[in-house]
Amino acid sequence: MDDVIIPVAFFLILAGAVVAVAYFQSLRNRERDRQWADAMEQYRVVVERARTEQEATKLQLVEMSHQVKALEKLLLSVD
Repeated sequence: MDDVIIPVAFFLILAGAVVAVAYFQSLRNRERDRQWADAMEQYRVVVERARTEQEATKLQLVEMSHQVKALEKLLLSVD
């Protein structure tokens, strides 16, 4: 009976150590995944803001193009 206790205790301690290491690695991976998700959310916000600004700039360019065409037409009519 004494011959069985030491190997069983060894394997139980070894299994506990493996479980503890896996648990802490899982916690670390979860935290890294959370940080990555936060970074991607910030990236999405920046991209959305850039898209909005780009659309506003495009509308301004279209408006300015119409104004230039109107001015060009006015200048041609003066001649």
